[in-house]
Amino acid sequence: MTTTGPTRSTPVPARPPRPRHPGAALLLGTLLLACGSAPGGPGTPPGGQTGTLTLSVERLPVAGEPPQPGTLRLRATPPAGVSVTVEGAPPGLYLTPGPPAAEGSDTVVALNPQGQSGGPVTLRVTAPTGTARLSVPVLAQRRWRIPAATPYLAAAALPTPEGRLLLRAPANAEATLRHTLLRFDPAQGDWATLAFGLQGFEAITSHAARGAEVWAAVRGVTAAGSFLVRRSETGDLTRFLAGTPETLNHLTPTPDGRLWFLAYGQPRLLALDPGTGAVSSLPTDGVPETLVALDSATLAYTRRGAAPAVVTVHVPSGAARTFAVGTANVSVPDLLTPAPDGTLWFAETRTGAVSNLDPRTGAARTLTLPAGTRPGALAVAPDGTLWVADPTRGTLLRVAPGASTGALVALPPGTPAGPRALTVTPDGVVWFETGGQWVRMSG
Repeated sequence: MTTTGPTRSTPVPARPPRPRHPGAALLLGTLLLACGSAPGGPGTPPGGQTGTLTLSVERLPVAGEPPQPGTLRLRATPPAGVSVTVEGAPPGLYLTPGPPAAEGSDTVVALNPQGQSGGPVTLRVTAPTGTARLSVPVLAQRRWRIPAATPYLAAAALPTPEGRLLLRAPANAEATLRHTLLRFDPAQGDWATLAFGLQGFEAITSHAARGAEVWAAVRGVTAAGSFLVRRSETGDLTRFLAGTPETLNHLTPTPDGRLWFLAYGQPRLLALDPGTGAVSSLPTDGVPETLVALDSATLAYTRRGAAPAVVTVHVPSGAARTFAVGTANVSVPDLLTPAPDGTLWFAETRTGAVSNLDPRTGAARTLTLPAGTRPGALAVAPDGTLWVADPTRGTLLRVAPGASTGALVALPPGTPAGPRALTVTPDGVVWFETGGQWVRMSG
């Protein structure tokens, strides 16, 4: 293992912008449909008055083992005369609607999946006030036990360029877990442990992947302070001193080869140049909480305190743009997550609110989520679908592109702590850990 010390370097010029992929709309959530015998066709229900059906899929069904039913709700509609039939489903997937049941002034219908695959299922819903069709995304799940002497509780996960996934344990986990990363190969269904030459009270606090290289930020316990470790494809290790004793987090690779990161409590953004071992920094107005890369020349971070905000920084010039969010001395914006359309999602950890900000215009909007939601992780799929994990309640939410609310994903009753380590791979597949199991969810 080789070790290099920190030196100073100057910012590099801006790189070409990264292409963005527009989100694809998904029919999900609340639909207000004109009644009639065909989708969108006007009609007159019994009594001669034009009516409407207000439908919502408030819980998405999940196929696989074990299958979990979804829930369809018809608002302000009694069960009498309500019927739900399946008009189309992917091969190998079956969805059986349960009997309509009253819940207050509404009608609810259980949607029971069978099979191992997922996909859109077309339903025809008939009530005395009219008829409507809607497409219900059915998700498919598969689970793998994470190899560990005790249930592995993941702190974070991310995909690698070659299609694998890297899992990190909490920094306070037992030594064998906090010193290593786990790598999962979905194609083979097998696991590998990646060592970083750590010992004692040292702990991995953040990780990243660049090509075949795996990087770890490590909390040091000696006078040399904290450091970063590069692990090559062949397992060779190189240490880079960070020049600070503080805990490092939010390791963020950028296309120019540098790795940006934060040091706990410090009002600056730090960057390592692996080619020279140089560590440079950009001062910030306030202490950053989270850090992401937006494009070839722009970083974004959140801050709390007297002026909570989302801040974007143009790296070559150091110019910053500040977007105030929340309430002074109260709000804690966190979980900053870029979306394919160039916007940013973030959560307000004190209230549980999830908001979207367009850093080009300053336009912002906040989702309407179930009362009591406390997001622990956000992830965005290539089509713009947002996933929200709430490990305090054992729930997962799916928000369609452009929607103002989300649908719960049916997880097994009594799901142990989780979902945690939420991430989405480039093919749109969702991954997370719960109760020491690694879960794949697709639809």
